[in-house]
Amino acid sequence: MGIRLLGIALLSVASSAALPCQGDVRVIVVVNAANATSELSRDRVSQIFLRQLSTWTNGQEILPVDQNEKSPTRIVFTHDIERQSVSSMRRYWQERIFSGHDAPPPERVTDVDVLTYVRSNPGAIGYVREGTDLGTGVKAIIVKDQSGNGSADDSHR
Repeated sequence: MGIRLLGIALLSVASSAALPCQGDVRVIVVVNAANATSELSRDRVSQIFLRQLSTWTNGQEILPVDQNEKSPTRIVFTHDIERQSVSSMRRYWQERIFSGHDAPPPERVTDVDVLTYVRSNPGAIGYVREGTDLGTGVKAIIVKDQSGNGSADDSHR
């Protein structure tokens, strides 16, 4: 079917496929455990982090959270999902802010900080280095390498 898994499935799945790595860094996309979403297309994740999608299918606000610009995890995520460099994304957000549009997602310094944010906000979505202990209240989702249409929750189409 041509679908390549880019994230890992739910925690109960023993084998996983993370976002393609650069060096030794591999990234997974995570959401609050209360979120019904189990998979999204790469394009949909990009739209969420560019703030082009603002609500989940249940009407809840989507709250993306980024990592610090110098984080290897952020560099890999930005390259693999946005297909841009971190500096290109910085310019994108500077233009958006200057023109009176959206602000970028908040940044957190570490994987643990991202997980705390996602755990504390039912509409949150973030990313962490593969192998990070997610703990309770957070789940990994599958990121498909194909475009999705419609709502932010591709699993309900």
